[in-house]
Amino acid sequence: MRAALHVSCVLVGLLVLAVAPAAEAASCRHRPPLRAGLKERVEALRALEREAADRLQGLDTRTFDYLAGQARAAAAAIADPRLLRIEAALARCRVPAAPVRRACADAGNALAALMDGQAARAPARQAHAQAMPRCEGLLGIKPLVTRLRTLD
Repeated sequence: MRAALHVSCVLVGLLVLAVAPAAEAASCRHRPPLRAGLKERVEALRALEREAADRLQGLDTRTFDYLAGQARAAAAAIADPRLLRIEAALARCRVPAAPVRRACADAGNALAALMDGQAARAPARQAHAQAMPRCEGLLGIKPLVTRLRTLD
């Protein structure tokens, strides 16, 4: 009797373990459209990067403070907390979702930090030069080549 009870407990445990991944996978089947509007916001970041590069050459009259504020606003729009939580949850799925929003928000913040230093500090340039191409790559956008991304 005791052996039968032990075997039944083991079988129930195995059944619970077998059902748990299926339940998790089921919640991952219908992914919400996390990338809706994201490409447009990243394009806005890229436009700000072009303007900052033009500013370095004297072609744009907007201050770096203004451009940094615009980059922060774009990064904040990308980093919607609700969508970031959903994206983080989808990273645990059997076929994980790439953290596109997180990567692009980090890229926007790196761009703002770079503009705060008026494009002079090497660590800020390096952070931006690594973050923005990752964001662009996850979205399938050809990376920009600007003076802000070169580490000369």
